[in-house]
Amino acid sequence: MARKSRTAATIAPVAEVKTYKTAIYARLSVEDCRDRESDSIENQIYLIRQYVEERPYLKLISVFSDNGETGTDFDRPGFISMMDEVKAGKINCIVVKDLSRFGRNYIETGEYLEKIFPFMGVRFVSINDGLDNEDENSNMDALIVGLKNLINDVYAKDISQKIISSLRTKQENGEYIGGLPIYGYQKSEEDYHRLVIDTETAPVVRDIFKWKAEGMGDTVIARRLNEMGIPSPMKRRTLKGEVEKAGNCRLFIWRDRTIRLITTNPMYIGHMTQGRTKQALCDKMPIKAQPTSEWIIVKNTHEPIVDKATFEKAQEARANNTNAFYKDYDKSKHISSENYLFKGLLVCSDCGSKLIRIKSHTNPDGYSFLCPIKRKNLGTACTHKNVSEAVLYDSALVSIKKEIEAAVNLTAIVERLNKSQSEDNPENDIAKRMAHLQKELKRLTHLKAALYESYADKLLTESEYIYSKQRYGKQIDELRQNLERLQEESVTQSETLTPKNKWLQAFRRFTDHDELSYEMVRTLIKQVVVTGVNEFYFVWNFKNEYEALCEYTGEVSA
Repeated sequence: MARKSRTAATIAPVAEVKTYKTAIYARLSVEDCRDRESDSIENQIYLIRQYVEERPYLKLISVFSDNGETGTDFDRPGFISMMDEVKAGKINCIVVKDLSRFGRNYIETGEYLEKIFPFMGVRFVSINDGLDNEDENSNMDALIVGLKNLINDVYAKDISQKIISSLRTKQENGEYIGGLPIYGYQKSEEDYHRLVIDTETAPVVRDIFKWKAEGMGDTVIARRLNEMGIPSPMKRRTLKGEVEKAGNCRLFIWRDRTIRLITTNPMYIGHMTQGRTKQALCDKMPIKAQPTSEWIIVKNTHEPIVDKATFEKAQEARANNTNAFYKDYDKSKHISSENYLFKGLLVCSDCGSKLIRIKSHTNPDGYSFLCPIKRKNLGTACTHKNVSEAVLYDSALVSIKKEIEAAVNLTAIVERLNKSQSEDNPENDIAKRMAHLQKELKRLTHLKAALYESYADKLLTESEYIYSKQRYGKQIDELRQNLERLQEESVTQSETLTPKNKWLQAFRRFTDHDELSYEMVRTLIKQVVVTGVNEFYFVWNFKNEYEALCEYTGEVSA
């Protein structure tokens, strides 16, 4: 992270200034979306932003939200992105409107508040509940917090039971209750619970079933579609704007799993098939695939894309192809469930896919990692990649030890430089300047808010109102930009350019470790990017903090 050069007079640490890198988090569930009250995503963010702006020690870094996401678990895109920034050291404070917006699961919410956040050094603030784990006067009594979490949990389970009953009735009536229609169909404009054929994608579905009935494997079909340049279902939805662009677009290709889901779905012969997966909070059940006998099938509810004979031939071909496969699969399926050191960290430098772990062909007791896209030859430009787990282990241990040695040396340098700087320079006035800007920002915000009343009372003409509103708005924006610059400088001086630096702290924790542990790997390594056969490089956590520290020591030494 590049930083502007600073003179010696501006880099002296600010005494007793603790500034928090703050994230706003807002959530709205599906049920909330149906009830258009004032608790919208926008209103939540506005309320929290006002709270943050009134406190100079909170520096707003990011805003995260989950719209239409349940609070019964934490598998939400916005929440996951926020926690990634927490792990990377970019955020150390989270502010929410109230606990129910954060989560409604009693146990998991308690885990975050009582264990995870304190361990990671994260300040947590719930405005309406008066909760602040850094404020001795706040309402962080364990009994009160637990009671609020329990109430939220019970409420969510009650809602879950009612929703399940309602949706099951619709399913049994043959109404489509999914969000986006399955590939090959679109929702009827007259009735969103009814499906009609999509003339653009239905021919692709017919080809898939035809090839499957002829005995072609799922991987071969996926490879053919990729070679033909036909967009996969996810890529097509992204191109049409039906879903937000997310993740690595290079991964939006046809895969064998997609082919399997299509060719086993009775929806394509006109039977409304729902309940293939199930999730019920009231029964404490996570999302889970259901056996065929549990599917809710209502026959002849919409026009079929393929005939019944072709569908049955495809099922027969699948049975013949998979019997031999599963004999070998059962011998090695335990590999994917093992919680090994580098699980989920290795990615292909070409396509971005996470590498899979398999038994080594050369070493019966060892494992290696392969790119799944290249292995199945699904039509991308991936080069061959094969990484031995033993080679990766040795390389990671050597690299981490070097980083630890660098962290120890830099800690000593930073302590010496900061001591000399504090002795040679007067105390910095950043805190006073920030307080002045906050006061001015609050004054202008109130003046801007009062303009409309003056206009309504005819004290201002329309042109005067518009001009004044724009002028105040410009001044407010400038003040916020100046305040953000000061806050960034304050954070840099009080945390990044001291022994409290996240990178220094993370690596110094493992100074006396001679072997890799799961905790060590997860704390220090963000990613392992694989470029070839036993060729890879490490992407470390807290990279920005490390670069800022190196730049600082270079500047001051010069």
